[in-house]
Amino acid sequence: MENLIEVKSPIFSRNSLICLGIIGLAGFLIRFFYFPDGIPLTFDAGGIFWYANDLSISGTFPDNVKMPNNGWPTFLSIFFYFFNSNNYLDYNDLQRYVTIIISVITIIPVFILCRKFCGNGLSILGTVFFVFQPRIVENSLLGLSEPLFILLNLSCLILFLQNNWKLKYLSFAFLALACLVRYEGIVLILPLSFLFLFKNRRDKTIIPRFFIAISIFLLVLLPMLFVRMDTMGYDGVFSHSFEAVDVYTRGSKIVHGGEAVFSLIKSTALAVFPIFFIFLPLGIFGFFRNRNFDKYIVLSFLVFLSLPIIYASVREMSEPRYFLTLFPILSLFSIYTVKEITRKFDKTKLIIIIVGITVLSLSIVYLDYTKIDYQHELEAYQIGLEVHKRTSVINDYPPEVKYVHGKDDIFWNLGTFPVLQSDTERKVYAIRTYDYATCFKEKELESGCRQYDFTSLNEFIDVGKNEGLTHIVVDKNPKRPEFLKNVFKNEEKFPYLTKIYDSSEHDYEYHIKIFHIDYEKFESIEFNQ
Repeated sequence: MENLIEVKSPIFSRNSLICLGIIGLAGFLIRFFYFPDGIPLTFDAGGIFWYANDLSISGTFPDNVKMPNNGWPTFLSIFFYFFNSNNYLDYNDLQRYVTIIISVITIIPVFILCRKFCGNGLSILGTVFFVFQPRIVENSLLGLSEPLFILLNLSCLILFLQNNWKLKYLSFAFLALACLVRYEGIVLILPLSFLFLFKNRRDKTIIPRFFIAISIFLLVLLPMLFVRMDTMGYDGVFSHSFEAVDVYTRGSKIVHGGEAVFSLIKSTALAVFPIFFIFLPLGIFGFFRNRNFDKYIVLSFLVFLSLPIIYASVREMSEPRYFLTLFPILSLFSIYTVKEITRKFDKTKLIIIIVGITVLSLSIVYLDYTKIDYQHELEAYQIGLEVHKRTSVINDYPPEVKYVHGKDDIFWNLGTFPVLQSDTERKVYAIRTYDYATCFKEKELESGCRQYDFTSLNEFIDVGKNEGLTHIVVDKNPKRPEFLKNVFKNEEKFPYLTKIYDSSEHDYEYHIKIFHIDYEKFESIEFNQ
């Protein structure tokens, strides 16, 4: 037991490397099992895709895209540049592959972090806690910035924990890179600077050393900030940080008291469930039972990385995704629960194996229970292409409408890919049938929303006509407004609607109908009424 828990040896032994290899392979396999093959990226991931795509083609930073966190798409553009395919979806998949690789290789710094405080056996278990964490697995499939942000923040922490000046300097460089990926990383400059100065306060050379560290931080950070100023009109780090502080101090869009606390508790519970929910409480106590300066460093990182989460909670924007950067530290805490258990039993290897299998099993059960219906998503995308072929201006039908139109994602008229986003043509527009602000507050945009502005189809068409409305799209979603559900069920009651497409006639399970609006008949009927 001594060798597994307390005794320090070289960081990477032969056995630990073999174990990490097996865990990494398992991490890849579980991600590829849930891989959304053939489904395009949407929303934030779609915007990242187009930025990376345009940068890889033109060789210049796009000036027609407002993206304050352009570090991830800039890094991604390197892979796009060397990739060769005429298929738009291949590039979408590549974006997901890169995030998967980043997510899995993060087990290496997770192991190093855990190894700083525990033996090989528990440190290996720490990587299991991280790589099979359901939220981490799900996020790695989305092509978003979090995997790279986690890796850079964790690398910063590990380097700062080393008793080597050069590595401590390097930690400031990694922090700068993290800030370029997500601007909220800037919060770490405060604890990093304070801890750097405080720990070495008796060193007469600390001021010039700190000057070197800050200089390295700025040298890595500033060039991209100048690029952003030139292409977007703001730096994306300090500008957005000051904006966040201004929003909070003014109280604009801020909820207070019990509502904010409830939002934070709810999002925290969702983020840590199910694995951390079991292992964290005792683990936190065990980690801080014997305190030292290194543990205070870890705590400082945890606290300051939590500030954006608190800010999101008071703005009713919090979701489990914002917690992911904390997960390496939470994995470290969790192994201390196992460490406490092994103190009472003499079956250390067996306990570690049992816990590892338990974590993997819980992860698979949770992922299966919460997994997206990929068949439905694939059909929604394929039918969305049919909508593009046949329509011009339609009503919205969230969430499936994301495959038809969006601010950042374009799936039509691509021709031979790759092509610049500016060279594509936006063909289909959708008119909202709901109150966006209310639905956003109620977090119902993805699942559908009941807060509708229109009471009848006639009213919607009357308003939509001025916006060029040409078609009505309806499906079986029970959260659609009543007038759309009525069209779906009783199409014969609407003589001014001509059905031009019915997905059930093409062997799709997702049943959707498209109707063309005959305005002459509509106005005639409306006039007679």
